[in-house]
Amino acid sequence: MRIRFTKKISKFVIGTLLSITACTVSAQEFPIYNQYYFNYYLVNPALAGANDCHYFMLTHKQQWLGIDDAPYTTSLSYQGRLPRNVGLGAYIYNDANGYSRQQAGEITVAYHIPLSDGAKYKKAVSRDRQLSFALSAKLYNYGISDKDELQKLAEGDKAMEDLDDLLAFNVNVGAYFTSYGFFTGLSMTNLLGTKMPHYEGKMEPLIPMTGYFLLGNEFMLNDFEGIEPSLMYMFDVNGHMTLDINLKYSRSSMRNSDWAYWAQLVFRQNIDDGDYDTLDLIPVAGMQYKKFHFGLAYGIQLNRLFRHNYGTLELMLGYTLCHTRRFCR
Repeated sequence: MRIRFTKKISKFVIGTLLSITACTVSAQEFPIYNQYYFNYYLVNPALAGANDCHYFMLTHKQQWLGIDDAPYTTSLSYQGRLPRNVGLGAYIYNDANGYSRQQAGEITVAYHIPLSDGAKYKKAVSRDRQLSFALSAKLYNYGISDKDELQKLAEGDKAMEDLDDLLAFNVNVGAYFTSYGFFTGLSMTNLLGTKMPHYEGKMEPLIPMTGYFLLGNEFMLNDFEGIEPSLMYMFDVNGHMTLDINLKYSRSSMRNSDWAYWAQLVFRQNIDDGDYDTLDLIPVAGMQYKKFHFGLAYGIQLNRLFRHNYGTLELMLGYTLCHTRRFCR
């Protein structure tokens, strides 16, 4: 049976969740990174311009369907390749989580070193073997809406006293290598320690430096179909760790056809110091028609929260300036 919350109760629940999770990576780290299965650039800046096409992507993530005032994230990103093997990328996003509000913008410059002439898989892979490096600069804003109401609901909670907004600058770096279907990458985000003013001396004071390690391989079944197993390992300086295991099937557009599609299954497990309570299953599907790309993901929480919500829904809309047989990462 669906559980309905009044507006005041739901805000109190979300506010309480905010105070509990404020010292964890999920509250301090950028939520946009969880959408990497639509766009690897979001977790690794070295993907900016790794392919030849220029494309734009709009994503929206709505968490905890069925609960009022549940968290949501909306983002818009761009990436493309410039002359002399230079890549350029950028994104902006807005995130709301109860009383907390986050906005950020990032600009990326990447450099790509082709290591082959692209002869083997030129129909399926635009760059057969390539090594890429990137540096990103970002501006991050964190604030609290309705501070007076939150402090009233959380009366006596010292973590909610003297709430201040935060405007901070930070840096990301990344490296990415691909070779005939094999790909791997490592990125580090938030290289500059940024203090959260209203948590200093009370909780973990830093927006943590976080690493993302990606490893996978695309096995071509024929000229048009491929199977791609991969994993994504996230870790930060506070000891938080998450492992994603992915399996993807894709069918690129056939001759004289403008359609392509793909399906993916993501298994996400939290592995923090033996804490296996966080467990998610995320089916993902997408299709391409000419220069337009569409994607849908539905996250199912296989834990106690499953009884109180209908999961997480994510939508993606992309547009490329060139007509590709498959979606560029």
